Amino acid sequence: MTAIMTSHAIAGSPELVAIAAGPAGAPAIVFVHGIAQSKRVFERVLGGPLAARYRLVAFDLRGHGDSELPAEPLARPQLAGDLARVIAALELERPVIAPWSFGGVVLGEYLRRHGDGALGGIVSLAASVRNGRDAAHLFGGAMMNHARDLLSPDPAVYAAAARAFLAGASAAPLAADVGELLLAEMLRVPAAVRRALLAGGEDYTPELAATRVPIAVIQGELDDVVLPAMTGVVAAARPDAAVHAIASAGHVPWLEAPAAFADALDAAVRGMARRG
Repeated sequence: MTAIMTSHAIAGSPELVAIAAGPAGAPAIVFVHGIAQSKRVFERVLGGPLAARYRLVAFDLRGHGDSELPAEPLARPQLAGDLARVIAALELERPVIAPWSFGGVVLGEYLRRHGDGALGGIVSLAASVRNGRDAAHLFGGAMMNHARDLLSPDPAVYAAAARAFLAGASAAPLAADVGELLLAEMLRVPAAVRRALLAGGEDYTPELAATRVPIAVIQGELDDVVLPAMTGVVAAARPDAAVHAIASAGHVPWLEAPAAFADALDAAVRGMARRG
């Protein structure tokens, strides 16, 4: 049975758009998408069996998906406020944050500016907690081979790079309709947004090391976007982190191995509840 998803407009500047599924009073998990993606990448998770047990939330970062593009120049610290606004607007009590890929930047900025007092835990989905030139060795060919063209203002160049990137993001080809959805969401994101948010580099491992909430990692063993070495970075910052590897999956394990991913996420969150 497919769970019912509801849409929520998060008032403010810029206005953000979120989707949610599952019982309102259930333990909450907030998914944070990657660069040039949107909440829609998590639709199948929100529509799946985990919604019977958890309140599942995904939202569009500013300038992505259905959220507004602000008039002022974008900067990474603004993303911390976006996540904080979603948590407050949907009245989520100590949610588990599940950042994917570039979502690690959002999490890092949030921890840097808000701390972890409002959080119940963190489940890194191959989250980029280190990035920039000094962290290039933590990223695979699916990202590095196309990085320059993914920032291009030329629509044709960007579209070709986006297709190539998505082809390398999964260990095996995704269903055609899923691939086209992810491509369409990438093509909605303006070059100015992509360039602003990918400019420079940061190391958020000090913020991870300072957290007091439980941490887990879920990553596909064949990830060629954010290499599994990133899991080692998280584990070095937090040696108590629970690690769940998804065999035969790449950068989007919930689309490649949905049952294994659901089991891993459920186990991670249950483990946090026991530790809490």
